[in-house]
Amino acid sequence: MYIVMGRMLRGRTIVDAGQLRALVYAAAEPGDGLEHVYAETDLEGAGTVLFLCATSAERAEATAVRIVDRLLAQDELLGWEWEGRRGEV
Repeated sequence: MYIVMGRMLRGRTIVDAGQLRALVYAAAEPGDGLEHVYAETDLEGAGTVLFLCATSAERAEATAVRIVDRLLAQDELLGWEWEGRRGEV
């Protein structure tokens, strides 16, 4: 299990932590290995943690990038940006 942590910088829209988690799950595909999402929102955006089943940290990060790319394409997150980093659990 790997974690990919990041900061989502708020764009033109406002979402709460529950909405953001739901959007992350919606952006993930069945083969992505997304096990859990943690999100905590504030006025500037959200701290996020993606828990991913992957064979390496590099694969987890690549998967997270794909999930986040799909996530940021959603209208609910217009103008939002991702600053991410990874770690191993």
